[in-house]
Amino acid sequence: MKADSINLFDFLGNGKTIFEIPVFQRNYEWGKPQCEQLFNDLLTAEKEDQDHFIGAIVYVTDSGKKMSHIYRIIDGQQRLMSLTLLLKAISDIDAENKDEIEEQYLTNKYLDANNHLKLKPVDHDADAFFAVMNGKEYNNPSKVVENYNYFKKRITDSGINTPQLYESMDHFAMVYIELTNDPGDENPQIIFESLNSTGVSLSPSDLVRNFLLMSLDSENQAYLYKEYWIKIEQFFTTNAFTEFLRHYLIMKTHNLVKKTRSMIPIKIIFTHII
Repeated sequence: MKADSINLFDFLGNGKTIFEIPVFQRNYEWGKPQCEQLFNDLLTAEKEDQDHFIGAIVYVTDSGKKMSHIYRIIDGQQRLMSLTLLLKAISDIDAENKDEIEEQYLTNKYLDANNHLKLKPVDHDADAFFAVMNGKEYNNPSKVVENYNYFKKRITDSGINTPQLYESMDHFAMVYIELTNDPGDENPQIIFESLNSTGVSLSPSDLVRNFLLMSLDSENQAYLYKEYWIKIEQFFTTNAFTEFLRHYLIMKTHNLVKKTRSMIPIKIIFTHII
């Protein structure tokens, strides 16, 4: 495991990096309050002209095609997507720096797939994200489109010239935690559960999906998610699936299972299955 602080542009600026949000992660769900806070953080960084801490990001490293580096995001995917949308909004208004922003931080010219984009979202958000990043219309409800438009409006209403806002984004400071799949490294599953226990709001169904899929390679993750998990999500509402899991655990353990986010009984059962 490697951990350190880094500025946003240094993190995004490696031309051969792909930021992949695994299929077991949640859809993009940030709303106006979170985006408002992020943009206010940018205004603070611009006003004070100094580094401003915006959070942490945790990822597992892997190798991709053409010597590219894949960062599979374990935690921080909501913020990373929002930062990407904010950068895209700035680039679409700031003609002076548009090419630099696109080439340095939003696209990967070495990548043939994913429309050459550095960030690869979950399937649920992919069409909306590709539409925004390519200047296309997208008429279905989407947090991706909604928040992109929100950032564009805030930029215009701020009265601050966009090159100045762009420069101020380099004051965004983060902590990164880099994990590998090496046997001697920290277990990504344990790291994820530790982060969840400190307040990341995930439902029991999120935790089960994570537990079952995280240990697999990305190809098997994608296959099992599309072939089985999506059907489960379509069959149950979130609350109904949570209740199903609870009753299933009662049946398997012959004990009363409280309505809690604890993974312990779930892990005991699914460890035997997988």
